[in-house]
Amino acid sequence: MTAAVPDAAHVVYVEDLLADLQLERAGLPGRDPLPAARRARQAAAELADLGLSRFVAELLGETAPVPAPASVLDLEADEDGRRASYGIWCAEARELTGEVWRWLIERRRAAGELPWWCGESALPLPHDSVRRLAEVTAPVRDLSEIAAAWARPAGLRGSATAEYNWRWLLLGKGVLGPSGGLSGGASSEALPPLPPLNELITLLVGQARRRGLLPPAHQVKVLRRPNTPSMVMPVRLPGSSLLSLPTAVTPVTVQYLQHELAHLAEHALRPADAPLVERWTFDPLRSEGWALLLEHLAGSTAFLARLGIDEETAAVLARFYAEEERFSRGLMAADLALDTDLAGCRTSAEALEAASAVAAGTGLQWAPELLLLRQTRVLHWRSYLAGYAWRDTIRAELDARFGDGDDDGNSCGGGDSWADRDEAWALLRSALARTGQAGSPAGFLDALRLPGPTPPHAPARTRTYLQEPARTARPRSHEEAR
Repeated sequence: MTAAVPDAAHVVYVEDLLADLQLERAGLPGRDPLPAARRARQAAAELADLGLSRFVAELLGETAPVPAPASVLDLEADEDGRRASYGIWCAEARELTGEVWRWLIERRRAAGELPWWCGESALPLPHDSVRRLAEVTAPVRDLSEIAAAWARPAGLRGSATAEYNWRWLLLGKGVLGPSGGLSGGASSEALPPLPPLNELITLLVGQARRRGLLPPAHQVKVLRRPNTPSMVMPVRLPGSSLLSLPTAVTPVTVQYLQHELAHLAEHALRPADAPLVERWTFDPLRSEGWALLLEHLAGSTAFLARLGIDEETAAVLARFYAEEERFSRGLMAADLALDTDLAGCRTSAEALEAASAVAAGTGLQWAPELLLLRQTRVLHWRSYLAGYAWRDTIRAELDARFGDGDDDGNSCGGGDSWADRDEAWALLRSALARTGQAGSPAGFLDALRLPGPTPPHAPARTRTYLQEPARTARPRSHEEAR
């Protein structure tokens, strides 16, 4: 989309409106006392001219809602409590089966030249990325061995792959020792607990600023809510962003923070003079691939050690992160397999049978209605699976140019790796700032191949980007508890 922006005053007005809509959706006050929803309806014609009508309609809740359980899955309870909470969640998912099936059928029926899941995006997706997303595939793997390995140290009762435990395991809680540390390492005693969430935010946001991924003036508002997915919302680009995080710290919290900070950076580095629509449009392949690249840094024991995590715990974490990626990719492969199988289904009963067959291939005792419910996010899962491959291409390019580091067998920020090079981060910032066709996944890769002063395989060490934790430091954030 290449809608023209009439003038600077118009840009400021529309951008402030979009910012207030995001804040209003998050339950926070905006900058204008007049409700953002009312202002959006008054400005409907201007928003239509800019190609943002559907995006605004989504923020206002005027688009068809995606079927989702209203109950909250309690991941903090003991096993009995978690099983009860999961039972309520499954029951609600079963009640939603008909609605989910009708939603999927309607999306497939309405699809034109693009796949049905493109309708999930509020803004049109680039055709080249859609092609790559549609082509992505992966074999469905048996995931029960990983799930069982996570469950054993926690002493979970019954089958280690029972469906009421799998989400708990996926968050890494199945490898938590009795005092909050990780079990399963060389020692039989519980390892030291992970840093508190405020400390992790302080460290990782500070790291992003030192790497130039967040401009000094870019504000980060943090929403803390229990049992909610991590996510980022752009607000007043390129001035501030909202970062939503669960309140509990689990092993994957470090990865979640890294992942969402990558999205923050992509928001923050958009050029202020780019057309408004370009600043609010994100290619799912590039966005998720870039976030997976930054997230992958957390798999380095050297990276974790600089967070103040002891060597033994860091080694267990790094191993868990590698297993978690294989586990998550296996679940996403199951989602894509079911997406293919659903094309031949005529009723919701047939859809559940197809979901049961796919779930059986994972080795998990997985409720088919929950697998069917995940179909509402197939675009997200496709973006991840394609993003992994794109991330590996980017890593190979960075390794070839700046060095791959091999001090712990993981080229993620240990030894002489690209993550220790100012020049590498400068290239990444330049690539992230691109919009339009230049900012496509292929354009991003082209930016990394621009000629520079650093010859391949001649890495030069720079300063350490992470410092020892400041125990009294607190981020400047807005915290909301529910």
